Amino acid sequence: MPPLSVLTSWRSPLIPVLLSTLTLTVQANTDPKQDEKEDTEQIERLNVVGTYTRAAMNSATGLSMSLKETPQSVTLITEEMISDKGLITMESVLNHTPGVTMVGDASENSQIFVRGYALDSGVQIDGLITTSSSNVYSGSIDQGLDPVIAERVEVLKGAAGILSGLGEPSATVNFIRKRPTDDTRATASVSYGSWNTYRLEADVSGWLTDSGNVKGRFVSAVKKGDSFIDRYQRDTTVLYGVVETSLGTDTSLSLFADYQKSQTDGVYNWNSNPAFYTDGTAVEFGRSYSSSQDWTHWDVTQKSLMAEFKHRFDNDWSLVSAYRIANATIDALAFYPGDNIVKSTGEFVGPWGDTYAAQHDRESDTNSFNLYATGNFDLLGREHSAVIGFNYGDNEFDNINTNSTPQRRYNVADQGNNPKPNLPNSPTNGQKNEQSQSGVYGTVRINVLDSLKLMVGGRVSNWSYEKHDPVGNSTDATMEKTGIFIPYYGLVYDVTEQISVYASRTEIFKPGTYFGEDGQLLEPAEGTNVEGGIKVALFDDTLNMSAAIYETNKDNEPEYAGKGQLPSGDFIYESVDGITTKGYELEIAGRLTDLWDISGGYTHNDAEDEDGLRRQTYLPEDIFKLTTKYNFEDILPGVTAGASWRWQSSTFYQGTIWGVDGAPNVAYRQAQSAYSLVDLMFGYQITPSISMQVNINNIFDKNYNRSLWGYADFGEPRNATLSLRWTL
Repeated sequence: MPPLSVLTSWRSPLIPVLLSTLTLTVQANTDPKQDEKEDTEQIERLNVVGTYTRAAMNSATGLSMSLKETPQSVTLITEEMISDKGLITMESVLNHTPGVTMVGDASENSQIFVRGYALDSGVQIDGLITTSSSNVYSGSIDQGLDPVIAERVEVLKGAAGILSGLGEPSATVNFIRKRPTDDTRATASVSYGSWNTYRLEADVSGWLTDSGNVKGRFVSAVKKGDSFIDRYQRDTTVLYGVVETSLGTDTSLSLFADYQKSQTDGVYNWNSNPAFYTDGTAVEFGRSYSSSQDWTHWDVTQKSLMAEFKHRFDNDWSLVSAYRIANATIDALAFYPGDNIVKSTGEFVGPWGDTYAAQHDRESDTNSFNLYATGNFDLLGREHSAVIGFNYGDNEFDNINTNSTPQRRYNVADQGNNPKPNLPNSPTNGQKNEQSQSGVYGTVRINVLDSLKLMVGGRVSNWSYEKHDPVGNSTDATMEKTGIFIPYYGLVYDVTEQISVYASRTEIFKPGTYFGEDGQLLEPAEGTNVEGGIKVALFDDTLNMSAAIYETNKDNEPEYAGKGQLPSGDFIYESVDGITTKGYELEIAGRLTDLWDISGGYTHNDAEDEDGLRRQTYLPEDIFKLTTKYNFEDILPGVTAGASWRWQSSTFYQGTIWGVDGAPNVAYRQAQSAYSLVDLMFGYQITPSISMQVNINNIFDKNYNRSLWGYADFGEPRNATLSLRWTL
């Protein structure tokens, strides 16, 4: 389907519904109060102007611009929305982000996709590179962030090679942490919900000295509880602090520290709950079923330190420098029963061996650095803006696995009663990986006319990767790419003060850590990413709307080859050429009236190979997400209510059950019909300082499978949480 024709293909009834909402919004003449607090010492000047939106961001090019001025699609999940929805994991935040798809892969991992591509660059922290470029799992050791410390989460759709380096044209997620406030604030909350789950949170901010030159913010959270999944429970602890000191009227230094720990018992893995018997018929598991054992665990510890220096010069230029060091570890004991079940006996079997357990010891050390200068300059009688900078990130990742000898085959009737195995003293396989990338980047925003802005930028990157096998199962591997130039072009035309149209283009160069059947690293993926659209900003930028079309063409795309694993434990991939992805997005976020907030969007995505065949059928082609909240203070003082609706189109996956014990191979087709999830929220302000909130998720108790790779990984059934919050 041509890029423009997708806008005239009304294949879902959801599109006219959203467009009707946009039309009514444009016609509205209520000008809501601007809920804005400007911190004049914050160089980026990214101010909150509406509970579900922001006035500006700089994740696209490094320049601070309003959303209407940014020539790419941007979605913001603000602190207010995180609180309204009761979101307590990064996975849940992304699950409510328009255009993002989560595919379940295990109890601790969900793969994340945007515009048909994996979110491989991880989650940035305050704009700093944090992860290895092959990391696509929400539960990986450097992505288990708790939203309690987030001021907002920025999701920049498409390629963002200028700042984030080398990555997929999916999205760049920037986790912006809370900063100290100029006024004294303190909040504390306690919540209790389904499956005996409770959570405590505290957040204190304000000046630390009488002279007013040092301020700080400290946040903590503790969560304990069970789950709807048999034998599964996860406990978390979060500690975060930041201190900011003024070194003068134009200079500041901030120091950050955080510690997060999650302890999970009863974990299940990607092959723990097969969806098919060996004869190809479906297994009818209940939502709570798990083949996990009581002795399994998955414990993650993360800690980091960061320093940030800011200075504003007399000529209105600014210099910002930040350095972050982070360490994360996993101590896990996992259980692998098998890929399918023999119907006559109930035994789990699999082509890669019988039931076994494995100890996983993983450690990640990351260094991140960013230095940039930004400001305005005059040329030919007009004022223009520019940014120039350098950033660097390196990651050392150790992954050591110790497998038990094969145990007796696990049976459906065992119900988690397999004995804990004895593990050998020596590891079975493992890797020690080192990966680094660095780059010089710059962008110039040329004020061609009062209504026309041209953005020209680029990045020159260096990337290196080394893999060492300490066990000796495979040969070492290295790859290095230097002097990689990634250009960026953007054009924005202001039709009116409230409406702009834009277009942007960038190239894609994505080296990866995927191995072919010969054990060698695959060549980097290359391609182009083009986007165009229209943006509307109303009510002093407190309400933002956008419509975009995009197209990505890519070669050397790594794809799982279905040939198992190498002796090193790496899965075997192959390169695919001629991948084309086209689609469109509609989004709205902000304040419809003084009392009504909204955030949502609709995404349609088509992905085809060079033969025109649909790719990634396990991803929905259509996604709709909408969250809204209304304050009834005019008729019911103190009462607020909200709802969210998430819908996705049907998906399917076709695979093969490999024969075991002389049985033949059997082809299967696994399908998930289109489904909707509806959540509700009710709040009441009991006193000026005490409020309560009730969140009910999946209110219609929809039963759906999050995974379509031959396994059963069901989403949460209906559940509820009651929260009490105290505010100073």
